[in-house]
Amino acid sequence: MPSNDAPMTVDTAIQFWPRGGSAQVVRYHLRELNSRGHATRLHAGSLGAPGEPSHAPTFYQGLDLHPYDHNDARTAFERGDNPQATPWPFHPSYEDRGHCPDPLYSAIPPADADHLTRAWRRHLTTHRSPHPTVLHLHHLSHLQTSAHTAYPDVPRVTTLHGTELKLLAGLLERARLARRAQTSLTDLAHLLNSNNPYRHTEATRIAKTAHLTEPDTLLLTGTAWEKWGHSTYWIRRLRQAAHHAGLPITVSEQDQNLAADLLHLHTPPPVVPNGVDTHAFRPRALNHHQRLQNLRHWLTEDPRGWAPGQEPGSIRYTDRDLARLTAPNGTLRPLLLWVGRFLDFKRVPVLLKAFAAARTRLDPAPALLMWGGYPGEYEGRHPVGIATDLGISDDVYFLGWRGHDELPTGLTTADLMVAPAVNEPFGMVYLEAMACGTPPIATATGGPARTITGTGLHATGWLVAPDNPDDLAHTLTAALGDRQELGRRATNARTHVENNYSWARTTDHYLNLYTTAAQTS
Repeated sequence: MPSNDAPMTVDTAIQFWPRGGSAQVVRYHLRELNSRGHATRLHAGSLGAPGEPSHAPTFYQGLDLHPYDHNDARTAFERGDNPQATPWPFHPSYEDRGHCPDPLYSAIPPADADHLTRAWRRHLTTHRSPHPTVLHLHHLSHLQTSAHTAYPDVPRVTTLHGTELKLLAGLLERARLARRAQTSLTDLAHLLNSNNPYRHTEATRIAKTAHLTEPDTLLLTGTAWEKWGHSTYWIRRLRQAAHHAGLPITVSEQDQNLAADLLHLHTPPPVVPNGVDTHAFRPRALNHHQRLQNLRHWLTEDPRGWAPGQEPGSIRYTDRDLARLTAPNGTLRPLLLWVGRFLDFKRVPVLLKAFAAARTRLDPAPALLMWGGYPGEYEGRHPVGIATDLGISDDVYFLGWRGHDELPTGLTTADLMVAPAVNEPFGMVYLEAMACGTPPIATATGGPARTITGTGLHATGWLVAPDNPDDLAHTLTAALGDRQELGRRATNARTHVENNYSWARTTDHYLNLYTTAAQTS
């Protein structure tokens, strides 16, 4: 039986190529384990060529990595074939990313799902450590079923990062709606297909016949049902995966309760919050010249912003655009920084509406830096179009998807970090902002509602009402209008992260749970 002090061999598996916060968790945690003398081996998806952020050997450099290569599956997709039917199939997604090689899980039929499971079983069986102490899986998917066979009798833990819980909640919501509408998911996928020119008429008829409420009718008409046809199957598969997960772990108290409810767990899973690299993410006193040089690099020398259907760098800025960031008195205008992916729950439209109002209330007016948006990925309208419609294009700058190693510089260049996501599962970037002494504004939902103190002597940022552009605009104005309060919260924020969210503390929690998993397996 392992103890926290005895050297362990920890195998880890994550199906996705490096893209979001869970990849950062894997990388930091394994580095911390290695620094303590534990052996690790990583199975992770990989996409692209060396040097690209999605290329796993580049991202996980220095770790014992055995990549699962998605490149052939992406090539199959580009020539019109099914990327889930290739020898090493492309993984599905927890979000609707449009026309892409990784569609929603609920769009994947059972035959392709079984193929995915077999492919990962082959990979894990071939590349596993000879004598692992524990297997640490990330996200809930077909991966647990693969690991159940590839790692028999090996204790397992699974970190639920929250996106899979959002998907499961969406699957259940739509399955229930189909029953209330007295029809089936298959019929809805046919009748309300996005390509059906009469889908609105059909939706109105179904809603009227079934006496649906207004919220149900909005969900009925707003869902691309052809992507949700296999919802019932994936509800069963994800709950089956939970039985093969070993010890499930969540990253926040909100997800703890949600997981227990959605997955029918007998006891709520333990919570292990993500950590922050407090050495890389730390306050830096940048002068005007240094901040301007950073902006010049991101906007004119190495532009990576992208317009819909175009490549990174398609949004480019000139010296004239850069000059707009300087106020008439020669100082930089206040800089707001948003960080994330262009997903629906990130609520980018809410941010842009609030910014449009706040910029008219301050002198000098702030500028908004949009850091992120994975190339080609967006839900709903692209933010470029929304900014144009709001007439704020001259004050919104798209910096594109950049390496995590650049983020500390981005956060210390800004005055304030603002990201009004709703029900963010954890929100590591908010803690990274606090570690840099850049107070965040978040909504009073999800993980940030528990990691950010919004009022009082120990305030570390601001919390606003969800989906409320007026409240966000008011808070933006107040925060930028009181530099002394901004500085006080910045100091509090750094202290709070140092005391509570180091990666050493996170790894301590995981080591304790590895021991628990071994005792109960």
